[in-house]
Amino acid sequence: MALAYQNDAKEQALYRLIKGFLFIPVCIALLGAVLAPITLFVDDYELLAKVFDSLRYNTLSVEGARSVLSTIAGAMMSVISLVYSLTLVVFTLAAGNIAPRLLETFASNRTTQITIGLLGATFLYALLVLFVVEDGKEVRFSVGVSIFLAAASFFWLVYFVNDVAGRIRVDAEIGRIQTSLRQSIDALLAHEPPEKPSDRQEIPDLPVTKVLGKRSGYVTAIDIDYLIETAKHCDGFIEVLVTPGAFVIEGMPIAEVRCQDDGCDTDPVLLAFQFANARAPEGDIRFSVHLLVEIGLRALSPGINDSYTAISAIDHLSASFARILQRGAPSSLLCDEDGAPRVWLDLISVKDILHTAMAPLRQCARSNVLVLDHLISALGKMAIVCRPEHKALIKNQLYDIARDANLEMSSPADRSQIATSLWRAQLLSQSGS
Repeated sequence: MALAYQNDAKEQALYRLIKGFLFIPVCIALLGAVLAPITLFVDDYELLAKVFDSLRYNTLSVEGARSVLSTIAGAMMSVISLVYSLTLVVFTLAAGNIAPRLLETFASNRTTQITIGLLGATFLYALLVLFVVEDGKEVRFSVGVSIFLAAASFFWLVYFVNDVAGRIRVDAEIGRIQTSLRQSIDALLAHEPPEKPSDRQEIPDLPVTKVLGKRSGYVTAIDIDYLIETAKHCDGFIEVLVTPGAFVIEGMPIAEVRCQDDGCDTDPVLLAFQFANARAPEGDIRFSVHLLVEIGLRALSPGINDSYTAISAIDHLSASFARILQRGAPSSLLCDEDGAPRVWLDLISVKDILHTAMAPLRQCARSNVLVLDHLISALGKMAIVCRPEHKALIKNQLYDIARDANLEMSSPADRSQIATSLWRAQLLSQSGS
């Protein structure tokens, strides 16, 4: 599995299904509806009558049961409205103060999904039990379960409020994004062989048939296992020309099929590509990188001017990039179980992914001595841990910073501070060799 790809697109499609505030909340709410007839069955056959008698929970009037159930049902509906309102407020604050694309990750928050689902389950359960309550009907167990669900909903609501309070803290959210990015990098690089200079020579010299995109949109997933099986089936080779997160225009080439039969069928190859109108964080490492860069750029904008948020974004970006610089890019060449080359992937190079993040931050921070000094320090730390062949990339970034500082800064004190930081970063780079 290569950088920014997914081996199993079906798992990725399932993950997209459970995102948002529809699938998981509805499933949990339906569990409440299923629980109602079960508890009523227990009451009808008095399966727990002796237990209730030993606890002196002897009788429960119909009026009392209806009062408890109606109160719980009404309260749950009110709290559900409150939870949705609070969630929308958090979305508004996150979009305005942190980054608009952060809403993609907010919608996947399991705490919010479970909160809505639990409240909905309690509401449906109480409503269904209330519907069947009548004179002479035993409902002690059913009412007891409704009280338990209401209590559980209360304590989970307290946890939900605590979680919401934490998610609107920008430093905590930056840390969560970095953790997700680092986990993705570790998962994608853990078991893959490093790139070799001779990998390109393994591509067979066969007739080429271009695969054209059938629609415009962002590539959200590429099923590598399916591509390998497809290439093996036609005894050919498939070269992928796009990466997840790339925008494809209808009719542009997205892959090339090399096989003995000129003009082979390319429709099966199209099934490995998934498109959407918006980018998705799953399988697209650049999404999380761009999200951290966006937070840093917004913090450096004149309207916000929050240097320390930009510094936090730089720190976490450097921690994630250090993993790539230590490991290096994986091989673009993929083989089948017999060792025959089958697929060539268009990978994101280490140079490109480093430039994607560092260049915009450097350009926006060229007149901000505090942030620029910290950016130099972060590059110096990355130079300590990176592989020898990647040190030139760090030095190029330091050179670009020095050139910009020479053009933008007129204060002798600022120029001296940046020069000292560059000298220290250079020493760290040499000591890490």
